[in-house]
Amino acid sequence: MQHSWIAILAGLLLMVGAGVPPERPIPQAQHSGVPAGVVEVNFLTRILQDGGSRGRAPRRRAPSRQQGRGAIPQPPALADVPLPIPKPGGEAGKTTEAPQQAERPADKPVVPEAQPPVAQNRPSENPQGPPPTPPVVEQPGTASEPPHEAEVPTPLPKPGTAAADAQAADKPDQAATPGADAAKPGETAGDGKQPDEQKAEAPPPPPPPLVKEEPEELKACLAELSSLGAKFEPTDPIDEGNGCGIESPIDVAAVLPGVEVGGATMRCKTAVSLAHWLKDTVQPALDIAMPGRRITGLLPGSTYACRLRNSASTGKISEHARGNAFDVAAFKLDNGEKLEMKPRTEDSTMEGAFQRTATAGACLHFTTVLSPGSDAAHQNHLHLDVLERKDGYRYCR
Repeated sequence: MQHSWIAILAGLLLMVGAGVPPERPIPQAQHSGVPAGVVEVNFLTRILQDGGSRGRAPRRRAPSRQQGRGAIPQPPALADVPLPIPKPGGEAGKTTEAPQQAERPADKPVVPEAQPPVAQNRPSENPQGPPPTPPVVEQPGTASEPPHEAEVPTPLPKPGTAAADAQAADKPDQAATPGADAAKPGETAGDGKQPDEQKAEAPPPPPPPLVKEEPEELKACLAELSSLGAKFEPTDPIDEGNGCGIESPIDVAAVLPGVEVGGATMRCKTAVSLAHWLKDTVQPALDIAMPGRRITGLLPGSTYACRLRNSASTGKISEHARGNAFDVAAFKLDNGEKLEMKPRTEDSTMEGAFQRTATAGACLHFTTVLSPGSDAAHQNHLHLDVLERKDGYRYCR
């Protein structure tokens, strides 16, 4: 406080120009009463000098350049970094305690480390207690799904080990592995029968009933067949059971004048389709392929026969067992030659062209046509039948 007033007073004296040199000798002529050699002192100036020197702090010496170049500056003391406090309301906020901060050396800068996620279940420090549970890691949530726990798959024990046997025993209701309960080759099923035997013993589909002939349609068919010049005789109905039989069969000797079929038994509709095919397609094609030659007969492969398709042991009944089918094994010519039915897809001769034309034209008269080579069961004959199909569909191969 005293120094402040002294400073203010000194400033006022300097402003009014009242400053007097601190020391000057006074001549004897003017002051006769003051002895010679006495120095006159200004009291206010001395007070200012004493006060200014007392209030100033001693200046520190600047370090020399040599000392500043080699010296290592000391880092300032770092404040303790507080650890994040868990949110209130959770188990972590109730049970988790902030660990004490370890002492850090003063000469090394400390970088704050990232804090690990706080585990919800802290493992017990008691070695005799239950084994510690792994920490629960939460997956980040999305806009439509809240955060949830990550699913960590548990490795399965190797098969054949004690752990695998114990796991199987602990889960008796677990679903069986696909294929684990399947019967191995050579093993029998629960009833002591092989799977193939069980399939063979499966009941076959019920055979279709005999084709019912409408009286008016049958009468018209027989009249048309007669007008074509066919030679035939009606015979007694055939009913062999299991779907085999013909309600109104006929024995056909010649399907056209001069074209014999050997007295084959069939339905009238089959005989009419066969006659139109020979008259409208086969004979015109032969006139082009072999001019002057005429067909005198058909060598049948199979006509009526009570059997399944392709003579198999299982499956659907054949159209031969219903009087709807006729197999052509060969064409007989007027010169005594025979044009045998065989695969002719790559045959570039006139015989090959004739057979392919006759086979393709057959699909205009029959609903099913299987040419030679169409499958393993039809290699040496042409299969023709009049099976009624939905919407007039035809199967021609």
